[in-house]
Amino acid sequence: MSAIRPELADIFADVFMFSEPLALRTGPDDVPKWDSLRHIALVSAIEETYDIKLSMDEMMEMVDVRAIQAVLDRHRV
Repeated sequence: MSAIRPELADIFADVFMFSEPLALRTGPDDVPKWDSLRHIALVSAIEETYDIKLSMDEMMEMVDVRAIQAVLDRHRV
């Protein structure tokens, strides 16, 4: 897997007010404001940024940056 997409850092900053560097393993335990409500905001921001529609399974799969990038790779964005 390649480097972390720069847009994800912007999305994390907007949704979670998270300014730490992202790592592939960055997940809810590392992001204090990542709760179920903000997860929905994360999904929405990703869909809007990449102009894609995510399935419920994909939304649930996004448990860390690595998984988010894997979903984006499958959408070829």
